Amino acid sequence: MSNRIFKHAFIIIFLSSVPLGVTKANAATSDNIIENYKDSNGKIRPITMEAKLDSSNVPVVENYKDNNGKWKEVLITQQICGLDENSHPISCGSDGVDSSGNINSPIYSPMVNSTVANLTSTGVNTPILSIGGKQSSYALPGQNSDPYVPPHALWLGSQRAGASTSSVATDNLGTGSSIVLRGRPDGFMDLGCLTCTVTTNKSVFDTRAGLSTNLTSASNIANDPSFDTVVHYDQTGNDEPVIVVKGVTYDATHIFLPSGSPLDTQQIARIHPNMYITTNSISSDVSQQNNTTTDSGLQNPSVGGSINNHNYFVSTVSSVSPDGKSITVNGWGIMNGNNTGHPWKTNDIPTSNYDTVRNNFGQAVAMIGSPTQTGGRNLYMTFDPVANPDSLIDYLNGDELDLHYNGDKSNEATMRGIVIAFDCEGSAAPSSGVCYHPTYDSVGLEINGNNLPNGIKNTVSGWANEYKGYNFYIPGSEAPSLGKNNSHTSFETRTPTSIGTNVLVTRSWVTQNDAATSPIWSDYQVNLGLVIDGKQWDSSANTGTNMGMISFNFNSANLGGVCLIGNNTASGDSNAPGLCVRGNGDVWSAGAFRLANNSPLMGASSSGNNGIGATLAPDDSGNWNVGTQVSGGGNIKGVNTYFGTVLQVPYIEGVSLIRTGTNQSLDDIKNSSHEVSDRVWCNDCLNVDQAAGGGSGRWIFMDNKNTWRSDDGAVAAH
Repeated sequence: MSNRIFKHAFIIIFLSSVPLGVTKANAATSDNIIENYKDSNGKIRPITMEAKLDSSNVPVVENYKDNNGKWKEVLITQQICGLDENSHPISCGSDGVDSSGNINSPIYSPMVNSTVANLTSTGVNTPILSIGGKQSSYALPGQNSDPYVPPHALWLGSQRAGASTSSVATDNLGTGSSIVLRGRPDGFMDLGCLTCTVTTNKSVFDTRAGLSTNLTSASNIANDPSFDTVVHYDQTGNDEPVIVVKGVTYDATHIFLPSGSPLDTQQIARIHPNMYITTNSISSDVSQQNNTTTDSGLQNPSVGGSINNHNYFVSTVSSVSPDGKSITVNGWGIMNGNNTGHPWKTNDIPTSNYDTVRNNFGQAVAMIGSPTQTGGRNLYMTFDPVANPDSLIDYLNGDELDLHYNGDKSNEATMRGIVIAFDCEGSAAPSSGVCYHPTYDSVGLEINGNNLPNGIKNTVSGWANEYKGYNFYIPGSEAPSLGKNNSHTSFETRTPTSIGTNVLVTRSWVTQNDAATSPIWSDYQVNLGLVIDGKQWDSSANTGTNMGMISFNFNSANLGGVCLIGNNTASGDSNAPGLCVRGNGDVWSAGAFRLANNSPLMGASSSGNNGIGATLAPDDSGNWNVGTQVSGGGNIKGVNTYFGTVLQVPYIEGVSLIRTGTNQSLDDIKNSSHEVSDRVWCNDCLNVDQAAGGGSGRWIFMDNKNTWRSDDGAVAAH
């Protein structure tokens, strides 16, 4: 009702809720009805009872019985708000509502109920618009509220269209309700968001939306890259508790205010059930360490840490006493204490050991309405076909961003799906070159999922980049440009040297290794190597100075093999650009083998028994020692220095067995090509006292006259 000033004290009570003829059993109680009032002169005067007409133009009440048991008539009235063209009265509708149903006066009720066409609910139990009841009036009729919704919350909806599965009296599920907002953000700060939500205890003017905020000074137009607007804006932070009370004491279920300092009426009204409570009373059971540093922001993350486990006592509100002297709580505990050394204990009580790290009050302090974690948004989504057997939903998206570029040319606009920005400003940047940072387990994007098949999936065009960061780069899946030696980067990482004059690039790239005009897989090689000072984000893989690399399928000669290639060897023999193991197992080398510390070359037997293979080992004199791992064998001397006056040449010593492995006759030997000093086993040569044709064989050599002789100087015969 609108405020009215009365010259004369004429008070009317409207009777509009009990129809004529109602019985005491179904009538509302009259305990709160006042029949008389005292005027300014102290005289008792009667109050006139007024009733209205119902929808059939019948008075809802015609007579009533007063407190003395006497029947009295009710004044029947009809308020008019004007005349029509025929000078007939126009109804005002109900109080505060005109004849068209529009609200025309302030509303002072904590709820606005309405009966809307085509809605099942009458609005009696399910308000379309509600701001709840008083802070502490949850159980009062007409003000009862969900205990897990703040009583001062604004409720919208809570009615459903069409048939309901429940009765009107219990139609409070809000199924089918929705909020539809349409608007046009067109300025900065709160003008820049269609919905602006801020977590704060401060005033509106101190917590404007952070959209182009510097434009409060027009000169900053020259600094701002854009005029920002969004559909939805969230702002939160480490806001102060709702109420901080000091000098308190505790028992297992209460907080007691200091004697003579109870909560005032405003504080009592602000407290409601299930509010968070934190204290500065700590448990020594939970270990702590000082993780804070004053490094400049260049510290290696491997030496950082996480925040400490919570070691302070917490609870939630059950109720507040009417006199403000105590707050009843739902038991005390340490958050995550079951895992950090202080498990849940019934009748636990906060200690008198007070925190000096997060705060330093020096006395017992309870903080009411004090979260320990906050965020802009928390999406909770469940797929549960057991609980919802008739649902056909089998595809769930947590957040879907559909961005459409409808430009008639490329490069007309920049589009970014998700932007995550971390700032270093204010106290975090006290001087040039200093940037304090959060804990080293802080992340820009965290994906937790012990049954998640894929963490991140990128599907972009071949020419696009799958990932592009300063240190790590993954181009798209595009093949190298057609042509011999053309390459395409698969991925690369960049690490600057400490003095900053060079950048070390670890790069993987694919190269076409021949001139095929329709290349297949065998015409490409895959490389992994080090590059110095390559251009950042180089998808062509042709910048920088190549160092060593590993190459698979290096040209056709090494198909199916792998090569270790130095930066000065690839330009030599293209079939042996370094040390290559070919597809058939052969080993090719572009240079000499150098064995350090007289390490041997060892060959296993054909049976695979490494214990009986041959060895070839160098010694400190530059000789090769040849033998087996069983007998030790002999030596091949390759000395290239002078011993006294004699020039040493290669020779064999310490050999207990020389086996030719062939059985040639003297005629075979003479008919084959030999040189002076060749020594050969003759299988049919005569020994002493053996007759012609009966030789048992011996070693023979060719002298400088090209004659074959035995060791005793005799001419070889058979």
